[in-house]
Amino acid sequence: MDRERIRANWQHFKVHARSRWAKISADQFDLIAGRREQLVGRIHEVYGISPGMAQMQVESWQGQQREPQAGSV
Repeated sequence: MDRERIRANWQHFKVHARSRWAKISADQFDLIAGRREQLVGRIHEVYGISPGMAQMQVESWQGQQREPQAGSV
């Protein structure tokens, strides 16, 4: 999935991101607002992993995402 589509449809994708990275609060996901660099940084901080590992996790997650269905949020 293209990162710009994720950012544009963040309300849909943040639900999936929250299930993947449950230690990150809903408020933090709102602040991330679909910005990849922000998500990587927050994963790095909250989970205590290297920035490179956080980047790899986000890339893997991004590749698993699918276009939201019409009418879904």
